[in-house]
Amino acid sequence: MSLGKPYNVVVCIVFLLLAVAANAHAYSMVQAAAPPASEDIYSPTVAKQAPPPQAPPQAKERPKTIVKTKPIYKVKPAERVAYAYRPLCILPQTAVRGWELDAQVVFARTKGTVRYLRGTFGTLGFFGLYNEDLDLNADLGLPDHDVVPMFTAVYRFRPNWALRYSYMPMEASSSPSLSRSFIFGNNTYTPGQNMRAKWERAQHQVGLVYDPIHTYASRLSIFGEYVRIDEKISLGQPGCCGDALYNELNMGMAGLEFKKCLKTGPYCNTFSLECKAGIAFFDDAFGSDISSGIKYTIPMSNGRWGYVEGGYRYLTYKKNYSDATRIDTAMDGGYLKVGFLF
Repeated sequence: MSLGKPYNVVVCIVFLLLAVAANAHAYSMVQAAAPPASEDIYSPTVAKQAPPPQAPPQAKERPKTIVKTKPIYKVKPAERVAYAYRPLCILPQTAVRGWELDAQVVFARTKGTVRYLRGTFGTLGFFGLYNEDLDLNADLGLPDHDVVPMFTAVYRFRPNWALRYSYMPMEASSSPSLSRSFIFGNNTYTPGQNMRAKWERAQHQVGLVYDPIHTYASRLSIFGEYVRIDEKISLGQPGCCGDALYNELNMGMAGLEFKKCLKTGPYCNTFSLECKAGIAFFDDAFGSDISSGIKYTIPMSNGRWGYVEGGYRYLTYKKNYSDATRIDTAMDGGYLKVGFLF
């Protein structure tokens, strides 16, 4: 290519120098031409160190709490655990529409006197020579100790009201050899005779029991009952003659009963005190029934209870028909009772 003018040659050279300068490793021509500093030449090369690693942020410590531990028992005390919410002493009792049944035996000392004159002896009194009472034990030879049973059923139809029925049968007999002369009925008996004596008795009682005071630990009851006694005392020679006194009593009885819880154990087993006193009247007769004992009650399944009771009991009934006929009987001694509440 030919260049027509020198001006065009100069422009091409300048353009070539600018292109070379643009590909240099410096931002400017001054920097590319500047020599290195003296402190950079003589100082050793130091590798750039990485900043030390920082520990990861730790979770904020919570304040320590003190936990109180309870003492550990192999077997916890049953009374504190099972009965902490109950009264200290609880008297077992029947629920409404519940029953109480019991059977009792009285190891009684039976005693009494009887006078029975009829016919000519009853009218004239044999001039007062034999007009005296006979001892059931000494004269008629009846045993002075006997086991007398009694059965009772109680139905509670209201929380403070109950209906009660009891039955007490008794029978005693002997074959005495008389030690003195006396009159019984319309016959005269002399010493040495072989006789046959028998005492039969059936006592029925039915009435209501009301509880004016009734708490968890005690109960005070008032009762009123009808008492029916059918009694027969017979004496005679075997295969010969004899006489019998029939005593029929229709009486009313009123009295008090008191029951008190003494101690309730860890399994609801309970000791309690029971006292009863009743007075019988009407039909020109008088009687009494007094007892006191300790009852031990244990729980059974489904709200049932069983108990055993022991104590002392005294009963007496007497009636004076006339100067020729009268009877006075009594029995007293320890008793044992077994019953159920359900």
